[in-house]
Amino acid sequence: MGAAFLETLHVEAMTLVAAVRRTRSASSLMDGSAGIATYANYLREAYHYLHATQSTLTLAAERMLEIGRHLPLALLLQEKAGEVTGLDFLALDDLEALGFSRADVITSVPAPATRAYIAWINFLGHGDHPSGYLGNAYVLEYLASVCAGPVADGLVRSARIPGIRKAVRLLRNRADTKEGYVRTLANALPPLDDPEEIDVILTSARVARLLYAGILTAIDGMSAMPARRSPA
Repeated sequence: MGAAFLETLHVEAMTLVAAVRRTRSASSLMDGSAGIATYANYLREAYHYLHATQSTLTLAAERMLEIGRHLPLALLLQEKAGEVTGLDFLALDDLEALGFSRADVITSVPAPATRAYIAWINFLGHGDHPSGYLGNAYVLEYLASVCAGPVADGLVRSARIPGIRKAVRLLRNRADTKEGYVRTLANALPPLDDPEEIDVILTSARVARLLYAGILTAIDGMSAMPARRSPA
């Protein structure tokens, strides 16, 4: 089951990357042609889901430690929770560098797909199988390792957005997620023998794939800025 399970998980991660690249917003971000509205709306949605990630990751890790199952994975997720702390503020910093109001972003209403994603990771933290967070973490860490660096490079290279060089801190941080960390996630999980747990992990990966692509599709339809611009 181990090899087949990991192969299925990795296919979900690659499918997520392909789905993301098919969205107009991600395509324009990667080739540097994105305008300020697309990038700022991406950062706004990122702020909202990252704000929820740290607490739900911590909860999932703590519950796994309490249960006493998959301790290496629990400790790895606990470590990752510390690493993602403050990423929501990096998104706000980047928006502020572009002239947007932090307060307006914080109080803004996320897109439906973002709200669904936040609800999903909250469920994973509280669910019967907190190890299900592995599926979510695996596909999104793989996405970051493949796409975050090219997006930052494309935006800076084109310089279409004024002040962009000071507004890619979140992307640069996510670009530091190497594929080796994805392998570490996989290696931290011992052979699985519970069909229900396997189903939760793979379902988590699929839901993350659908919802994250949905977030970017929602951004495709956004033409307005995510918040008022701060006075110059």
